Amino acid sequence: MAKIWWIRSDPCGIFSASLTVVLVLYAQFVVVRVLLLPWYGVCPHIIFYTLCSILSIVSHCRAQFMDPGAVPKNPASMPPKQEPGTPPIKGVRLCKRCNTVKPYNAHHCSTCGRCVIRMDHHCPWVNNCVAIFNQKYFILFLFYTALCCIYSGVLLVARFISCTHNLRQCSVSGGQAAMCVINFVEALVFGLFVIIMMFDQFSAIFDSGDPNSHYTHIKGTKKRSKYDSMKAVFGEPFSYRWFLPLNPTPKLQADFIEECREAATSWEDTYKQLQQAAAEQAAAQVKAQTQQAADGEPPQEQTTNPHKLE
Repeated sequence: MAKIWWIRSDPCGIFSASLTVVLVLYAQFVVVRVLLLPWYGVCPHIIFYTLCSILSIVSHCRAQFMDPGAVPKNPASMPPKQEPGTPPIKGVRLCKRCNTVKPYNAHHCSTCGRCVIRMDHHCPWVNNCVAIFNQKYFILFLFYTALCCIYSGVLLVARFISCTHNLRQCSVSGGQAAMCVINFVEALVFGLFVIIMMFDQFSAIFDSGDPNSHYTHIKGTKKRSKYDSMKAVFGEPFSYRWFLPLNPTPKLQADFIEECREAATSWEDTYKQLQQAAAEQAAAQVKAQTQQAADGEPPQEQTTNPHKLE
C-alpha cells in the first residue's frame, strides 16, 4: 500500500491530471491574492477556500498515486498458460491479457495493464483507475473541487456587483480583471463538469448492488440501501473520516484480500483436481499398456490429454 502507483504509459492522462492541479492552484491564487485580500483582507473566506483547495489537491494526488486495487502478480502462484484449443476451466476466471486469476469483481484495464477489483472506470483526470482503494479519494476530489468552484463563482459575482455600485473602491488593473474573468469561466465550466461527474458517481454506487455478493443475479436477493452502498465505498460507517483523504480502512483492505484469496483458492483447488485427473489418466494408460504387453498385443498410440498442465 505504501508503494507509489503511477501510470506512465498514458501521455494524455499525465497531461490531464497535471492540468487539473494547475487549474485548482490558479483559482486559489486568483481568489485569495487578487479577489479576497484587496477586498476583505485576511478573513474567514480565505481560510475556508484555502482548506477546500488543499483537500481537493490532496484527494486528487491520493486518487492518482494510490494503487486502485490491482490484482497482485505473484509469479509463484500464476496459472500456467493454456494451450490453444484447450477448453476453459470451469469455476475459474483467467484474464487472457494478464494471464492471472481474475476475481469475481475484477475487470481488466487496458491503460493500467492490470486487472483491478471493483473498477468503476479509468479516469484521465486523475490518470488512474477509480476502484476499491481510491474511489473515496476521487469522490472527495470532486466534492471539494465543486465547493471551490461554487464558492469562487459566488465571490466573483458578489465582487462584480459591489464594484458596479461603487467604482472608486474597485482599483483593479486590466490584468487582474482578465484573471478574474478567466477564473469565473473556469468556475462555471469546471464546476459543472465535476458536479455532473460527482452525481454520476453517486448514481453508479447506488445502482451497483452489493460488490461483495456473488448472488445479486438471483431472484429475491435484497438490494442494499444507499447508505450501505456509500459505506461499502468509504469502508466505514458515516463519520468525519468520510470527509478526509485518509488511508483505506481495514475493512476495504480485508475485502480486497478476501476477493484475491477466494479467486486464488478456486484456482488452486481446480488446478489440483486437474493434476489428479491427469495423473490418474496417465496411470490408467500405463496399466493398459502393461496389460497389453503381457497379453502379447501391440501397444496402442497414447492419446493426448486436452487438460494437460505444464
